[in-house]
Parts: sequence; C-alpha cells; structure tokens
Amino acid sequence: MRAPAADVDAAPLPARLDPANLPADLAAFAAWWLTEPLLCGGELSTRIAPQGHAGADLMIVVEEPEAEDREALLSGPQGKLLDAILSAFGTRREDAYLASALPRHTPAPDWAALQERGLGQVLAHHVTLVAPKRLVVLGGNVLSLIGHESPQRPAVLRNFNHEGGSIPLLASWALPALLGQPRAKPVLWKAWLEWTAA
Repeated sequence: MRAPAADVDAAPLPARLDPANLPADLAAFAAWWLTEPLLCGGELSTRIAPQGHAGADLMIVVEEPEAEDREALLSGPQGKLLDAILSAFGTRREDAYLASALPRHTPAPDWAALQERGLGQVLAHHVTLVAPKRLVVLGGNVLSLIGHESPQRPAVLRNFNHEGGSIPLLASWALPALLGQPRAKPVLWKAWLEWTAA
C-alpha cells in the first residue's frame, strides 16, 4: 500500500534540539516553548507557558505542568502547595518566575531520552535568559537535566553554573512527593533559611 503523499514528502525530524537555534531572548523563548515540535509530543494546545519576568529574585522550576493545567502553570493541588511554600518564604508566585522542565503534562516521561534530545540544554538556556538572583528546583529529574544528582534528602543546596555565571540553587523533591511527605516541609523551610541567610 502506498504511503500518503504528506508522509513521503515530510522531512524526518532531527533527533536532537540544536542549541544554536534556541531563542535569544525571553519573549521569543516563550513563543518557541509553545510551538517547537522537538520539545515533546502531543497536542500543542496542551502546552503551558512559563510565567514571570527576566531578572526575578526567584525562579522556580518544576518537572511538568499539572494534569489540570489549561491556562496557567500549577493550577491544581500542587500549585496550592507551592503557593503555601512561597507564602512561608515571604513571597508570591506573582513575584517569581515559574517554569516547568516539560511544556505539557506527560504521564511517565522518559527523562533519559529527553536529556538525549537536549532538554537539559534548553532548561539551562531558559535559566540563563531569566537570569534570576536565586533558583529553586523542585524535582530530581529537573536537577539531573542540569547536571546534578537527584536529592536524596528533602532539600539540598547547590549552585547552577552556566556560561560563566553562577546562581545559588535550592533543590527539593517534586511537588507530588512533598504533598505526600509532610515531614519534608520543615526540612525545606530550614534549608531556605540557611540559603537566604548566606
């Protein structure tokens, strides 16, 4: 049986994102994030844009949007937990830059394959464009994308080093894990106090 003409004529997608083609500014990155086919499969309409502005005091990166998200990132139970954490930290999500490592909710993502595709470079580039004063990473898979081991404890302090710059980094478990482990929250709070006092 003959393949449809569209399949015959379509050029195969490259296996890896080309760092040279990443957008040069944050506004262009947000538009690219919603449309670049190599970032992930699925409907483009289910992708969720990052929120915030360049130079934010705090950038927060989670693994992926929630399943409930339609218009904004973290609009379900994980978002409520994040808002409570930020309130304890003395800030609000409106004053932070909020992003996800994946553009859409993806059940059981293959993180190793995503790393091979270049998603870690995309994330590092995203952080560089935002240029926050501090970076909070929620999820061991996010941490591994930027070259760190997954945190075995509820909170660890690191530095994000990229393109000659260094940003203080606080890493913790992903929001679903924090929801299921109430005892982790005081550990995260203590790490925040040590981190911000430094």
